Amino acid sequence: MKINQARSHQTYWHCYHDPALLARVLAAVQTRHLQSTGVELHIDLYQQQDKAAPVLILNHGGGGYGGLFVGLALAFYEQGYTVIVPDQKGQGRSGGAMGDFTVAEAVQNIVDVAAWARQEFGGSLYLCGGSIGGGLAYAAAVAMATQGKPPVAAVCLNLFDFGDPVTGLAFTRFAILAKIPGLAKICRATSGLLAKLAPRMRLPYRPLARFENMMDERDLATGFYAKWQADPLTLRSVTARYFASMLDTAFAIPLEENKQIPVLVINQKRDKMVNPQLTRDCYQRLSGQKAYAEIDWGHFSLQPEFNAELIALGQQWLGMMTNMGI
Repeated sequence: MKINQARSHQTYWHCYHDPALLARVLAAVQTRHLQSTGVELHIDLYQQQDKAAPVLILNHGGGGYGGLFVGLALAFYEQGYTVIVPDQKGQGRSGGAMGDFTVAEAVQNIVDVAAWARQEFGGSLYLCGGSIGGGLAYAAAVAMATQGKPPVAAVCLNLFDFGDPVTGLAFTRFAILAKIPGLAKICRATSGLLAKLAPRMRLPYRPLARFENMMDERDLATGFYAKWQADPLTLRSVTARYFASMLDTAFAIPLEENKQIPVLVINQKRDKMVNPQLTRDCYQRLSGQKAYAEIDWGHFSLQPEFNAELIALGQQWLGMMTNMGI
């Protein structure tokens, strides 16, 4: 019985995707495992035969995992990229207690996956991420830059600053509280104290954020939200140390001081889960070589048209970086 249940957990993500797409994914995807931050990470790998092909590491957001992003991963793969999609610590199919991780550990997971990718493949390396994963992609890119091993460029679908307590609150139903002067900093101090006293105290995850607004009306007919709620691999609770880290984990290179990493920031105009203004503000703060684009979508989508827009923008930006010899 336990074996059947484990198998069901591993393959539940199949239900999100069209059978024709799923068949193409299963024909291409491989599984790898990597030790990072004391656990074994699960990695979905879409590998080109040419080891010199460009390499894209695609990072999920909070409450997600690689199985939700197979459409986007396959689309990049079919454009000639080797695509690597890791599940981060305490999420999806990776090791660690579900929901027990920090922003710093998630960043280190990406850095470790990038180091592994460079050992395995010879192509130019790019980082990409969506939702919280957009901020994590930038955080990992600048962490790699401080080690003298930056990626060629980053693509961030959403950009958030985890060193600013307003960001952590903006993901929750209490975003309006961030507008009260000084309250965000009080929340950061309070959550930090709780994390010290009871780091693994469990907090309900799903009621905290507006997950029911994750998608716009184009995805309503798919029944995605009900499937996501029943998914055994999406988060139901997080620890106090995770929540505190969302309010107080500064970037290795602040947005205003970035000179090393070219960054494309993509923002969703119809986003009702997280205010698009948050990404706009972070983009305005970002220095260095950068570009900005808005798409007419909600926070997330499984529609092929959504993936196609991201592919077109990403291809243009990454191709430009390659042609410039960056």
